[in-house]
Amino acid sequence: MKGFLDEIGKQLAGRWVSLLTIPGLLFLVTAAAAWSLGHTMDFPRVEDRLRQVAADYSRPPAALVLAALVVLALATFSGILVHGLSVVIEEFWLTPWTHWPASLLLRRRRRRWARAHWRYRRADQRRERAQFAGRTHAAGLHARTAVRQTARRNRIATTRPCHAGWMADRLSSCGQRVMGQYGLDLDMVWPRLWLLLPEPARDDVRAARDRLSQACSLAAWGVLYFVLGCAWWYPVALGGAVTGFLAWTRARRAVQTLADLIESSMDVYSALLAEHLGVPLPNGYVTPAIGASLRERIRKGA
Repeated sequence: MKGFLDEIGKQLAGRWVSLLTIPGLLFLVTAAAAWSLGHTMDFPRVEDRLRQVAADYSRPPAALVLAALVVLALATFSGILVHGLSVVIEEFWLTPWTHWPASLLLRRRRRRWARAHWRYRRADQRRERAQFAGRTHAAGLHARTAVRQTARRNRIATTRPCHAGWMADRLSSCGQRVMGQYGLDLDMVWPRLWLLLPEPARDDVRAARDRLSQACSLAAWGVLYFVLGCAWWYPVALGGAVTGFLAWTRARRAVQTLADLIESSMDVYSALLAEHLGVPLPNGYVTPAIGASLRERIRKGA
């Protein structure tokens, strides 16, 4: 048991160093360089500061150890600050904003989705008419057009948008699609289904969730670098803005993957959940009527 606990301690210490201290040290070095430059390109000034720091090595060892501890403390504080900021960013990205001014963006997303859906329906209807008339070549052309329009519509949202933000809307659409297909409330069903998922499936979901958390942490570092650049050296602000954009794109991919994995888990294992809950499946799969029975079983009358 002691060896097991020691190994966990080593792993936690490694994660603490990698997640907090090392990025924090890089941020402190960048902050020191930006403070020395002061919105200029006077790089010799940084060299002068480095010479001054090198001259301080003549101080007593106790003073150097104290300075190192202060730097480590500041680096750790920067990492803790980023961790808290990443939680705020994640909440901002995933919160279903609907009030003004988010309602303006929601109306715009709904208009774009409605146009894309209408174009898809028009292409699909033309495909049906061409297929009914025996015009195979024209039916194939309209089918490819319908596929392209479907992809454009789904890039906006997989269902009619309900939230201003794409990430919140993509996760919300999971619940809508699961309810429409199986009659199941995803929020109630998912904790039970999680107990039945095999370990490889759980690992995939955990990996997607970790990628989302990492993207939020990267966005938090981008915010800190952007503020640092605005305060002391403008090129750092540009780097922070680029980092934030990259983090946003990574978060979108992580949310897309996570939503696909959640829906896929429901598609593959919903029948297994019904079997374990003692609900018979006459057709071998969950229907909306069976989903209603499962909801009543899970709610327990509440």
